[in-house]
Amino acid sequence: MKKLYKVGIYCRLSVDDAANSAKAKNYIPGDESVSIENQYEILSKFVMLNGWVEVKTYRDDGYSGGNFQRPAFQEMLEDARNGLINLILVKDLSRLGRDFVEVGRYTDVVFPSMGCRFVSVLDCLDSEGDNTDMLHFRSLMNDYHLKDLSSKIKSVIYAKKKSGQYLTAFAPYGYRKCEDDKHRLVIDDESAAVVRRIFEMRRSGMAYGKIAAALNREEILSPRWYWETHYGKNGTCKYSKLWTYATVKQLLNDEVYLGTVTQNRTGTRSYKDKTMICKPESKWISHEDAHEAIISNEVWDAVQEINHLAKLRSADSAAPQPALFTGKLVCADCGHPLVASRETQRRKNGTVKKYISYFCSRFATTGHSTCSWHRIYELSLKEIVLGEIKAHAEAITLDEDAVLKQLKKQVSSADAARQENTRQEISKLRRRVQELEHLTAKLYEDKVSGAISEATFLMLIEKSEQERIQKADRLDTLLAEANKVQQDMANVQKWTAIVRKHLHLQEIDRETLDELIDHIEIGERTIVDGQRHQDIKIFYRFIGAI
Repeated sequence: MKKLYKVGIYCRLSVDDAANSAKAKNYIPGDESVSIENQYEILSKFVMLNGWVEVKTYRDDGYSGGNFQRPAFQEMLEDARNGLINLILVKDLSRLGRDFVEVGRYTDVVFPSMGCRFVSVLDCLDSEGDNTDMLHFRSLMNDYHLKDLSSKIKSVIYAKKKSGQYLTAFAPYGYRKCEDDKHRLVIDDESAAVVRRIFEMRRSGMAYGKIAAALNREEILSPRWYWETHYGKNGTCKYSKLWTYATVKQLLNDEVYLGTVTQNRTGTRSYKDKTMICKPESKWISHEDAHEAIISNEVWDAVQEINHLAKLRSADSAAPQPALFTGKLVCADCGHPLVASRETQRRKNGTVKKYISYFCSRFATTGHSTCSWHRIYELSLKEIVLGEIKAHAEAITLDEDAVLKQLKKQVSSADAARQENTRQEISKLRRRVQELEHLTAKLYEDKVSGAISEATFLMLIEKSEQERIQKADRLDTLLAEANKVQQDMANVQKWTAIVRKHLHLQEIDRETLDELIDHIEIGERTIVDGQRHQDIKIFYRFIGAI
């Protein structure tokens, strides 16, 4: 019996492909262009001529061939792993990608490991044929094209930077891009006034955090929000509206406000590795008087002297050491992490006592203008956590079955009747998916024998495949739910085994915290009936809060 091929058609078009296509340059007729529609039309006909079944089309429009983290490409790989398709079809090898190493890995290792055949139509390449020798050579040429294109683009960008053109996507706060020349900065009067005020506040001796707090109290929008509301498309932004310590510090140390443009500070490792790296200062490209300055040299020098002295004081301080609960504490009100602070208390008898406390990082970075302290001392928190862990260990030792029953009831969101219904539905779906797969094979046999026409075959195969995909998706969802319930039950057993061994725990250390605790929510201190009160909720690994 001839094997039934379920085809996934893959189409890709990058911006450069579209701009440099033969159709765009009027070299050859439009029907030879590399457009997404043209690719699909050719491949769909090819599927029909070979008697294969077209299951799904994957389209990545505007993605580079050097990047394999494309959404449609990743979706296609997932479908191939799940058996939805067993043949990947492309117009030519460059549509799959232009990275020689990665293309070879997919065609030689990944696709075969998934039992997936690979066919490139215009290259006449078939992973199950005898003409695979040319595959690597063509892939190498595509890789060279990508390298050459990357080199040319970098040369153009470097030349523009050397000429003093401003190439960053967004204008710095205080400026906007000139309407006549997008590579030149002009002053934005409203935000420039805020920049001048920030410099004057710093010149008068105000700390970074205090400046941020003053701006937040007056509800002055942060730089990203200001740009979005004035020059953006929808007036919304995923970043915070608040000014922070770091934002103010960066602004006060940026030479752009003197009229100097400095570019080429960062770049990628290579045309294959897009990881951003910082370049040495010798590679930077600076142009003085590239645009009108917002800050005078006198104000700039005064502020930089203050910044320099603050940096020296910071350098003289001891290097911060990670505190016990660092990374484990979050603010119960704003959700930001708590940061550690070391305090020294000098007593009247001459003794010195050192403390570590934790407080809300958002409260600190916004100059105390947002949220509140949520302060808690490490000694107090250690006693609370130690006491709760030992209490759970004692309860497990006394009556483990009762603890397990309570925890399983807590982590299970579905009752027994619903779980039984889920199991029955999973069984029915599995049988139906198998029936549909057998039906697909039978339809193909009927078509080959002439029992049904081509039109009837296509209609029935499409209807069958749609139902199969729908049932398979529902089956995957239910299996994921069932697996989660089983995993939750296993996690309860795992947690009780870990906690039991800490029955005689005397001291909390970082290893114990990492083993047992996911995070701890710290509420604000309040006074209730004359007593100090603070809500603290411990979230354990595997099971959450108890």
